[in-house]
This record gives sequence, C-alpha cells and structure tokens, in this order.
Amino acid sequence: MKAGTSMLKDRVKSMFGMGGKKGKGGGGKSKSVVIVEDVDVGVPVREAYDQWTQFQEFASFAKGVVSVDRADDTKSNWTAKVAKSTRSWQASVTEQVPDRRISWTSEGAKATVKGVVTFHPITDDLTRVLLVLEYFPKGLFEKTGNIWRAQGRRARLDLKLYRKFITMRGEATDGWRGEIRDGEVVVEHDEAVEEEERAREEEPDDVEDVQDVQDTDDADDAEYDDAAEEEDEEWEEEEPDEELDDERAEATAGRR
Repeated sequence: MKAGTSMLKDRVKSMFGMGGKKGKGGGGKSKSVVIVEDVDVGVPVREAYDQWTQFQEFASFAKGVVSVDRADDTKSNWTAKVAKSTRSWQASVTEQVPDRRISWTSEGAKATVKGVVTFHPITDDLTRVLLVLEYFPKGLFEKTGNIWRAQGRRARLDLKLYRKFITMRGEATDGWRGEIRDGEVVVEHDEAVEEEERAREEEPDDVEDVQDVQDTDDADDAEYDDAAEEEDEEWEEEEPDEELDDERAEATAGRR
C-alpha cells in the first residue's frame, strides 16, 4: 500500500513539474519546496470530492483559516492567521474534474503556491485524498527561515481535520459539480447536475429492459413447455389405438 502511494505521489508531482525541493539555480531563481501529504477518509469518493469544493467550509475545520469568500466559480479569497500575523491571498482554480482532481494557484504577499488535490476510490466507502503543494516563498524571512516546515505541518494537520469533518458527517455539506479547464469553466454546475440526473433516470429503464427480456424468455420457455406437454399427451392417446389395431388384426387372422 505504501509503495503504491509513493508511486502515486511521484506521478502527480511529475505532472505538475514538481521534482522536489529546489535550490537556487541559474539566473538566481527563488527556491521552492514541495509538500506532499495524503489521508484516507471513510466516505465515497463523491462525498470526499464534493466537500473539498466547498472552500468556505475550510474555515469550519482548518487550523488558522478565518474566512473564505468565493468570488466566482474559479476564484476565492482566503484569510488566515499564521503565528501572530494575519495573511490574505487569492486562489484561482486552473483545473477541476468532478470526483478526480482540483488544481490551483494562489498569490499572496508572502508566497505563491501551486497545488493539486486528487481523489482515489479504494473501496465504495473509502477514498484516498492526495495533496501536493509547491511553495514559492517571498521575502527574506520566508526564504531563509524554516517557514516551509510550518506549512508542511499545517497541510498535514488540515488533512486530518478535513478527514474528521467529512467522516463524522458521512456526507458533504454541498458540492460544486462543474468542470474547469485552463482556468475557464467548461461545464457549469447546473448543467453537470442535470446530466447526472438524466443518467440516474435512465438506469431504472435499463433494469426494466433487462427484466422485459427475461420475462419474454420465460414466456417463450413456458409456451415451449406447454407445446411439448401437448405433444406428449397426443402421443400417449395415440399409443392405445395402435395396440388395439394390432389385437384386431391378430383376431382377424385367427378367424381365417
């Protein structure tokens, strides 16, 4: 299980060009730090995903998050307390695929963060949530201090608090089912919900169709059995007639 998780983490990081902790390179680029955490939550993948889309609810369980205001379907404004200071940033969703993944970037005065969270069903009622963050610190203190360690601890703690929140509820408070590609909404929430409802409505029809076919087959089998029984009865009725004819023939021959 651990080996599979490790491979999954590496694959997700490589998809976002996150190769691990980076030092200062050519051109004096700022170093970045990659934070990778995962947690298993005891709910179906849909519930785990839907709850994550409710960004405003993070203020209910995530440590230090004061408020989250959703500007539109792709942007949200966050305010959190870090140590003794209050920090704000804007997050922009770049990709969102229902029940599979959400990726985003956030810009704040102290850091830029690229993130992705993916959802992996293990069983019908157990889902693995994998979180990968690439943290680009800004400012002398952020770059030279060990603030990234605090960010890693916070990500780990927030995942555990998220697990407690959704597992204790057993279902999401709500969910946004739209789809986002390259920072643009390509499927609206209402459109996605209608499509899902149509799909659910068609399922009973499929079951009825299968039942109709089965009923037809059963009726055909019954007709075949009835026809076979009738033939057997006719055959049994004809047999005594043949024996009687033979007896009559023998009697006639004797008289001769």
